[in-house]
Amino acid sequence: MPATSRRRPATRKGRPVLTRESIAAKALEMAGARGFGSLTMRALAAELGVTVRALYNYVEDRQDVVHLAVDTLLTSWNPPPLHAATWETSVADYAGSLRALYRRWPRALLVSLEEDTPPASVHPNRLLNLDRFLRLLRDVGLDMPAALAAHRQLSLLVLSFVLVVDGPADRAGDSPDRAGLVPDAWLAGHADLDIPTLREAAALPLPTPDEQFDELVSAVVDRIRGDLRAG
Repeated sequence: MPATSRRRPATRKGRPVLTRESIAAKALEMAGARGFGSLTMRALAAELGVTVRALYNYVEDRQDVVHLAVDTLLTSWNPPPLHAATWETSVADYAGSLRALYRRWPRALLVSLEEDTPPASVHPNRLLNLDRFLRLLRDVGLDMPAALAAHRQLSLLVLSFVLVVDGPADRAGDSPDRAGLVPDAWLAGHADLDIPTLREAAALPLPTPDEQFDELVSAVVDRIRGDLRAG
């Protein structure tokens, strides 16, 4: 068992000491930037400036570290209240909460692909927030299959958006290469290609990531409206 029962000082001789919380925070930071595959006990110890042996005073093993990191991620996911009377805004708010969570730790989203996470280790927020969103959709009149379909669409769109749009945009900052559909260098490097339609499209600036995200949410809201009319 990890040594969690003893109360340890926050500092020793003016220097911070390890806690399970600080280990979890650093592990999530590493996984968010480089994926859980980069999270080894040796790499984590190096990032924290301690020995691997010191880590084992606080955690059982690497799997314990992974669970701590995932728990920290999901503890941070607290969507605002959802109200059927203003369901369009609630859907947007829920999507925005997912986007903010994913954007903070983008590569950590791939945990289900990179790690074995037993069902018993699932954080309560993963279940509670899903239940609340499905209840919102049921309260506005969707049947369960339609509610599930809307949730799947929203979840997949937000996940892919953060990985494909937000991630590169956040890394690029104000780089002009993200101003258009494809980088100018790509087109210049293939000046002989007969691609007039693509060149015309590439000359137009893309909407900002925020504008593109609003379009994404609007598409989900329009789907829900269509299901309500059909119902």
